[in-house]
Amino acid sequence: MHNRRGFTLIELLVVIAIIAILAAILFPVFAQAREKARQTTCVSNLKQIGTAFMMYMQDYDETYPAWTGMCPDPNLRWALRYMFPGLVDPYIKNGANVQTGELKDVWACPSAKAGLAAVSNTYAYNFWTFGGYSTCMCLPNQAACTRDPNLFAEFASAAYNTPAPAASIKYPAETIMLSDGAQLSRPPQFAIAFNGDIYFVGVWGAHQRGSGNVQTTANPPNQNPFIKTLITGRLTNVLYADGHVKTTPTTRWYHRNYVAENGAWRGEATDNRYWAREW
Repeated sequence: MHNRRGFTLIELLVVIAIIAILAAILFPVFAQAREKARQTTCVSNLKQIGTAFMMYMQDYDETYPAWTGMCPDPNLRWALRYMFPGLVDPYIKNGANVQTGELKDVWACPSAKAGLAAVSNTYAYNFWTFGGYSTCMCLPNQAACTRDPNLFAEFASAAYNTPAPAASIKYPAETIMLSDGAQLSRPPQFAIAFNGDIYFVGVWGAHQRGSGNVQTTANPPNQNPFIKTLITGRLTNVLYADGHVKTTPTTRWYHRNYVAENGAWRGEATDNRYWAREW
């Protein structure tokens, strides 16, 4: 009879080393595959939201939704039932709970939602252009509704005080309407004229998130480290005004004054092209 022998220590170490090498190779691949699946879900969500926007416009004289339908009342204008998700969700009926304010399903990009509250939006509306500037739609005599062209450029026009008619968007296939982001997004003019804080631009690179190495003057209680990783991300899903969706470089939507990741991340925009009603 032959005696069985076990593995030698060296053989065990070789096997363990091989397993460790395979794990190091495969785990990132699996992670990338999971993120790609999440990104695909986000694209699908935006396409459904885009269809809902188009249906809404058919019912409202070919006009895009207001960012809020209750702007006279400061206590209600931020309530979900009156904000743009609440206005268009009846055409989707999937994810916006106007009773609790919770956003899920179609209104929750899984790449971003995991690090946010139940009521946090993961899609941002280009409200300066589409939703009506500030609360001018219902309070037209306030100071915010008469803007200096030297500061606001094309956004100084009184036409921007109210939601955009479809005909006013000169290049709908190129104009950002909704994107991965923080509820409301702001154009490069926010940086050009006001040196606006990057934290409040509102566009997120929810896919290929960054390290979050970005300077912001936002009050510390308002800073969410997870949101910083979204801001410094590399890929953003965008819903354009004509209803199509495309994955784009995040930096395309930020003014070049914005820099993060020790200079490795820098905005590309120099004007309001792709943001305004015409350029």
